[in-house]
Amino acid sequence: MVLKEKKANLNIQFDIDIQDPVIIYTLKGKITSELDSEDFEKEVFNHLNQNYFRIVFNLNELTHTNSIGIGFFMRTLTKARIMGGELVLCNVKGNVEKIFKISKLDEIYTIYSDQTEAINHFK
Repeated sequence: MVLKEKKANLNIQFDIDIQDPVIIYTLKGKITSELDSEDFEKEVFNHLNQNYFRIVFNLNELTHTNSIGIGFFMRTLTKARIMGGELVLCNVKGNVEKIFKISKLDEIYTIYSDQTEAINHFK
């Protein structure tokens, strides 16, 4: 089953693509405040509670993040792992890639160069 939705907030937009049992979120914009991440986090955690705990975040169009975004990524990774799942990232580029390298998050997360590889992680 493939389900696609589009959601938007102040600075962040995201598409949801469910390819059972994997859920893919494509992020666009930036996560730099609680307002940016609040609705998105509720959406992700709602899906986690529906047993979508094999998560891909496609960051191809995420242009900026800071400690707020990093905190959100860490909470999602932790909850997914507690539920027996995993969060993997793909298409980490530009400023976001720099933040991940500086903060050593690239050593914590499994990061793929494209979405197909990230989805295949769960097969």
